Amino acid sequence: MAPYKYKPLREELEEIRLVHLLPGTFNDPIAFRLVHVPMPLPPPVAPQKSNFQIDDLESLFSLPWELVETKRGDLILFNVSTGEQRTVMAGAGLPEETTEYEPRFEALSYTWGTDDVSEFAQVKDGVAENGSGQVETLGLRPNLASALRHLRHMDEERVLWIDAICINQDDIGERNKQVKRMATIYTVAFRVTVWLGEESSDSKVGLQTLQYVGQQLDELKTGRLIAASDAADRLFWRNEYLPPFTATIWDALSHIVERPWFYRLWCWQEMKLGGPRTVLQCGFDIASWRDVSLAVNCLHSRDQSPLVTIDFRERCRHISFSKLDHAGFTTQMLDLSRSKGCADPRDKIYGLLGMTTTTFRSRITVDYLMPVEEVYRQTFLAHLSMTHRLEFLKHCDLNNRQIKGPSWVPDWSRTEFAAPLLSEQMSSGISRAWYTLVDPGVLDVTGLHQTRIQTISDAAPKAQGKTLLAIRKWYGFVPQNQSYVTGEDRDVAFILTLCMNRTRDRMPSSHSLSVEQWLAMLNRYLNLTEDSKADPVYNEKETANVIQKVQGRRFFTTEDGHIGTAPAGAKIGDSICLLLGTYAPTLLRKTPLDTYQVVGECYVHGLSDAVGMLGPVPDGWRAINKADAAGRMMPCFLNLANWSHTRDDPRLGPLPQEWEQVPYERRDDDPAIFQKFKNVETGELINHDPRLSPTVLESLGVRLQTFRLV
Repeated sequence: MAPYKYKPLREELEEIRLVHLLPGTFNDPIAFRLVHVPMPLPPPVAPQKSNFQIDDLESLFSLPWELVETKRGDLILFNVSTGEQRTVMAGAGLPEETTEYEPRFEALSYTWGTDDVSEFAQVKDGVAENGSGQVETLGLRPNLASALRHLRHMDEERVLWIDAICINQDDIGERNKQVKRMATIYTVAFRVTVWLGEESSDSKVGLQTLQYVGQQLDELKTGRLIAASDAADRLFWRNEYLPPFTATIWDALSHIVERPWFYRLWCWQEMKLGGPRTVLQCGFDIASWRDVSLAVNCLHSRDQSPLVTIDFRERCRHISFSKLDHAGFTTQMLDLSRSKGCADPRDKIYGLLGMTTTTFRSRITVDYLMPVEEVYRQTFLAHLSMTHRLEFLKHCDLNNRQIKGPSWVPDWSRTEFAAPLLSEQMSSGISRAWYTLVDPGVLDVTGLHQTRIQTISDAAPKAQGKTLLAIRKWYGFVPQNQSYVTGEDRDVAFILTLCMNRTRDRMPSSHSLSVEQWLAMLNRYLNLTEDSKADPVYNEKETANVIQKVQGRRFFTTEDGHIGTAPAGAKIGDSICLLLGTYAPTLLRKTPLDTYQVVGECYVHGLSDAVGMLGPVPDGWRAINKADAAGRMMPCFLNLANWSHTRDDPRLGPLPQEWEQVPYERRDDDPAIFQKFKNVETGELINHDPRLSPTVLESLGVRLQTFRLV
């Protein structure tokens, strides 16, 4: 039999190829027809909007009752003490299946694997019903061959879209064009089937347990979990509830989330686009993605059990995609995707385009012949021009770069990196980036030089047990017998640096520890030794968060008395700068030509909330982070006199006469943190505080300068 020869797709007809998988028993040779069909763009569907604003109704109810809205659109009264709920208004629900669109097909999501072709499928495009005609062959890698055997029906065809087969991978031009269409393909498919791999000894138990847990839960639009209205077990929504699972079941759950599919970048786009129509298949066992994702969100926080390992929680964190429902192509999306694998480093961007806006996609050229560094540079500049933020500088790391090009362009090809810092630091307030692209590799930005690194530790090891032991060495760098520059005790400053100030004081509505509880944790960390590997502290949720923030970072002190953590590539003498349009301090390294390289972002305790630019928060006020209606943490200021909060910074004074703050509805193109202001004279709408412009800041005595990044 001759190798299969692809026939060109007719662009004028908007054709795609579909696999018509022919029926057969499990061990029969794999056979299919590869059919060309038109796939025009479906008409746009206007998003449904509620006729009410839940914020306007919340004041009508008091604790323990809360008025909440589920992702299905149900409006319910929820008792936060008992879990009891009463439906106020039923929503439209989520579509389980797309039936109207033709052609009708399933889209397959799977991992290619690195193995070579293991068998050849029979392509029977030219075979007549009587069996006459030529049969051609197409090579299959082992995982795809196994998937097709498990998906094949005994008595009827199954119509599938499979990227490795339906796109001619040897034709770069076709590949460039078809990749742009993948978002539409996975959106119009009546179902997205995820192939996790073949059955193992405990995969059935693992998948069935995840499905059961997910069926006990419902999710609010804020991302918070509550009990499902028909739940048989109404305790899973409680953070303190410890499921009575044996070690065998926890192991089975871990083995499921460690499957290679969860490490693959393209799976993110495919799963998100499939939405509630996505199912997971392992061997012949099937579970809905909706149930599995809810279970993952629930179980990874069960830190009370020594059976819940840090590894399990970390894997679950990376597959908790539901928190991104309200985000566009933001840093959060790339935060989670950086650890995902893909064969071509360009796919770190192209593999996410299906979830971005039309405006963003129009600025990215899909071209697999374009140098990787140019793809990344194009992405950085597209995001910068849309958001007026330097958000992607947080992904820069001068250490072990694998691509060419300027240091201000992130190397997204790497999968080993320090965890990103918290955007809620707001070290430059709600300011916009002021920048000039001098030439393709040179970017001028505006900011403040704060201080320099004076002493620095070794990088904390990636091995979890050794990460906590590194904390003892870091503690030795903290100046003894004196208070910190903020006036806090040095131990308080040190532990708040390790947890990056994720405390109950900073986030009153969260489940974070208080400062006193964090100090108790610090005492436990400092008492660990090489022989303490069985200490329960290793498996606590707070420890997992600290390890995530510490791994691969260095501890440093500065010339002006601050302490903080920095990427592994940081050195003594590196400058700590507050760049307008960023959320965290940026480490810059001066070159002999008076230009600067971006070393990476850093955490500096005492420089959050624009303190370096505006000075301390006034007495009687406290900077906090409060969840908005969609569950995102937003910077606010708490008035300690009356316990009211506002997003308006008390240090800035009134707005200029020509500006007013206006309400807004978040769009996918917006930056992670912003406010909307309108010029009442010109109608101009901006996403940053006009009181933090360079002109205003310089009038306040802030010594801004231009940094030329190369």
